[in-house]
Amino acid sequence: MTILDHIKLDIPEDIGKDFLNKLMGGRLNLQMEKLLKEKRKICTQNIYPKAVYEEFEIEKVKGESVYFKSGNVFNGPNISKILTGSEIAIIFIFTLGNKIDQIIKEKNKSGDTLATIVIDALTTSMLITLGEYIGDIIRKEGIKDENWGSTCTYSPGQFKWTIEEQKKIFDMVEASKIGVKLNKSFLMVPFKSLSGVNGFGPKDKIDKTRVACDICPRQNCISRR
Repeated sequence: MTILDHIKLDIPEDIGKDFLNKLMGGRLNLQMEKLLKEKRKICTQNIYPKAVYEEFEIEKVKGESVYFKSGNVFNGPNISKILTGSEIAIIFIFTLGNKIDQIIKEKNKSGDTLATIVIDALTTSMLITLGEYIGDIIRKEGIKDENWGSTCTYSPGQFKWTIEEQKKIFDMVEASKIGVKLNKSFLMVPFKSLSGVNGFGPKDKIDKTRVACDICPRQNCISRR
C-alpha cells in the first residue's frame, strides 16, 4: 500500500472555467468571472489532497467478473472488459479533504446558491487535476516493462459498474488512511473524493479503450472527455 500525503498541486489560473461554462450553458459574464477568481483562492487554500493505492494481481477474467489472486472479485460488463488482458491492477482512492465539503455545506445552508455552484465547479475541476497527478504516478509504477501499457481508468458509478461495487474497493484499499469512508449509499465522504482502477499488462493484450467516456452512451454529460 502506498500513501501520498501533503500533495502540492499545480492549479491553473483558469481552473473551473471550462467546467462552469458547460454547466451554465455558455460564456461566463463579468460577475461570474470575478466570483470564480475570488472562490478559486478560497478553494486553493482549503484543499488537502491525499491518495492511497495498492497493486493486485489478476487471476482471471471470466464472463462479467474479474478475479484477483487476493480473493476479491469485481463484477460488471465494463470493468471486466477494461481489465481483460491485464496482469495486474492498481486500485486507488484520492480526496481533496473534508474542509471543502464543510465550505460547500455552509454556503448552501446560507442560501448563496451561486457561490455554491462556483465552488462545486472549482473543486470538481481540482479533483480532476488531482486525478491526473495521481494517474501519472500510478502509470509509472504499473508499467513494469517497455512492452507493457495501461488501460483507461474506470470507477464505480460509471456506466454499468454499480456504485455498490465501491465497497469492494474499500475492502481492498485502506481508505481510512487518508480520512475517506463510505456512507450507507456507498458514496464517499468527503464528497470530493474518487476511487477507481487501472489495469496493466502487455500492450498487445490489454483493452484499448482510450477513456471511460468511450463506452458510455451519455453524450450530453458535462464531464464527457
